[in-house]
Amino acid sequence: MPEKKVTAATLAGAIATILVWILHLTGVDIPAEVAAALTTVLAAVAGYLAPHTHRLDLAQPAGEKSAST
Repeated sequence: MPEKKVTAATLAGAIATILVWILHLTGVDIPAEVAAALTTVLAAVAGYLAPHTHRLDLAQPAGEKSAST
């Protein structure tokens, strides 16, 4: 199962690409540089806002107390 943050960023990038394509079909011409920047910004925001996926197979970070202690 992929990390939620990775999934959110990937979907945001795809949505931005589709949005630019739809705008192009309606006659709005967006430069490639702006489309790339839009995709990057939306993916970064989505990745930042998405919740972290807790993975039991990873060791607990040093200095953190476990919930059972």
